[in-house]
Amino acid sequence: MKLFYMTGAGSLASHVALEWAGADYEAVALRRSELQAPAFLGINPMGTVPVLADGDLRLTESIAILAFIADRHPRARLWGGDGSGARAQTLQWLAFLNAEVHKAYGPVFYPERHGFGLVPDTLVADAGRERVRELLQRVDVQLDGREWLTGERTCADAYLFVMLRWALTTKVGLSGFRNLGTYLRRLHDDAGVRRALSMEAGPRPVVPASPAAAVALVGEVVGPVEYREGEGMAMEIRLGDVQILAGEVDVVLTWSDEHYRGQAAMPVENFSRYVSAGAIRL
Repeated sequence: MKLFYMTGAGSLASHVALEWAGADYEAVALRRSELQAPAFLGINPMGTVPVLADGDLRLTESIAILAFIADRHPRARLWGGDGSGARAQTLQWLAFLNAEVHKAYGPVFYPERHGFGLVPDTLVADAGRERVRELLQRVDVQLDGREWLTGERTCADAYLFVMLRWALTTKVGLSGFRNLGTYLRRLHDDAGVRRALSMEAGPRPVVPASPAAAVALVGEVVGPVEYREGEGMAMEIRLGDVQILAGEVDVVLTWSDEHYRGQAAMPVENFSRYVSAGAIRL
């Protein structure tokens, strides 16, 4: 099997599921500019990721790919328990995450497409964030007394992992929820998740690794430092002082002045690369 993905996109859910399944697969990274290239359009005319290729089969859409992986690798139990009831519960949460939560991020990533020029982009994005938080509240309640969405680890948890990572990089945030922060930390410690994240981040630069426990630092951005809000366009962190919370997997940078408070998250590999290049001084 071959998975076509883009770092920061929803394709990470399929990547994690393949790792959980113990599948024999090849991961093919694409840049945003390559999605409309003739070579890739020949694979998926829609020009989107993920795409899973297995022989002559070409699958698009995350739910279809996750279902295929779960069916192909039954021993991984990515549908949860045995029987149609467990499968139906997992499908219910996949549908909710895809049709409701993922869709709600649209105004956050691309406010200019949703305000129709009649509403300021900032108001559209803020309303989108509120809607995402409303939907995540339902997930938070579901996780009361559970380590996983349905009680067992399923492909729906791989999808939820992506939705929660986006919350950290789009100012949606996870503060105020009882269970989502603990759940996300548990997933970041999962071996399959770590392998998928490592592959998507690319080769590690030769710089000191971040410690296992999160460490607060103070730094200064002195050169171009880009980050993405989920599937949105690349943006630059403003030059100047930043507060840094460095963990083993992600680094969160916060900056502010009298008018604005910004926050961005990036893989630790990207952060280390910017430090090594001199764009961020510690």
